[in-house]
Amino acid sequence: MRSVRILRGLGNQIRTAASITVASVILLAALNTDAYTQQLASSQSAEAFEFAVIGDTGYAPTQEPLVDNLLEELNKSPLEFVVHVGDFGGPSAASCTDEHRGRRLAQFQASEQPLIYTPGDNDWTDCWEERAGSYDALERLRSLRETFFAGEQSLGRRTVPLIRQSNQVGYVAFRENVRWTHRGVTFLTLHYVTEVLGRTPETDAEFAERNAANLVWLRDGFLAAQSANSRGIVILTQANPFPIYAGGRGVAPEPRAGFNDFWSLLEDETIAFGKPVLLVHGDTHYFRVDYPLHSSAPECQAGTHDVRPIYCRIHNLTRVEIFGAPYHHWVQVTIDPNDPNLFTVRPRLVEANLPAQP
Repeated sequence: MRSVRILRGLGNQIRTAASITVASVILLAALNTDAYTQQLASSQSAEAFEFAVIGDTGYAPTQEPLVDNLLEELNKSPLEFVVHVGDFGGPSAASCTDEHRGRRLAQFQASEQPLIYTPGDNDWTDCWEERAGSYDALERLRSLRETFFAGEQSLGRRTVPLIRQSNQVGYVAFRENVRWTHRGVTFLTLHYVTEVLGRTPETDAEFAERNAANLVWLRDGFLAAQSANSRGIVILTQANPFPIYAGGRGVAPEPRAGFNDFWSLLEDETIAFGKPVLLVHGDTHYFRVDYPLHSSAPECQAGTHDVRPIYCRIHNLTRVEIFGAPYHHWVQVTIDPNDPNLFTVRPRLVEANLPAQP
């Protein structure tokens, strides 16, 4: 069963609340990796659990109280963990400075729940811009990795162990790409941001190296899920990797640079996995739940998204885009293996952040 409820309010931001349901299976096996095996040993319970996803927050100084309200509500909520999918501020509002980073890190470490963070473009890629302070973006990336991704566990007062890609030979730089499992579901982060290709040879080389690492980590994540017979897999990243639709039937999409390899691999792995895949991202600040992944078959390439044959959509992958500034709310995901359905996605509005009604 799949049901979608249309919500009204908050202008165009809140459009849909969706209950996404997909089949579940029983966890049977574990990988021959000590950290992963330890996680799986504590994951045998078939109890339902909930986690939260946030991101694209605090784009202006006037929004800092909204960030505080959001984090306060999360601290009071019964959650297993929180994932921040990047953009912890705005480049024109000092998000590239050490002072702003220090504030966000302190907030993340003060989380009552384990908090896993993956970078956004506002956190380093855009730092070269004059409005951001004309930083060296690659230096800001190195600093971000050193500051936010130390140790082998999440942020927060209570932590969870993480498997980092940096532990693999040849990928020592990529500490931000992590994987963990919880109650028979595999989770992983990928460091994709809105890419600015062609700016400098150095930044293009960085993207090429990071894209290759992401593809390896995505493939490894599906392999880990298959080997553990996971009920499903959750992929979390900052960038919206799909074409941007301006809205309306027959509207041609706006292409997004740098994601062709990702689309191709995601299609192959999702089909081969054959179980529920949840892709969660931020970036374009528009809450939605849909099925945007299409087959690469020739007959599925012609025309706009609304006229392609329905069989072209790959229905075991569900996309969730979270809220983004100026809206400071969160998305709750419930995973219930006892239900014939696995994922349930709900928007959670922070009452203190709702605008006064006219």
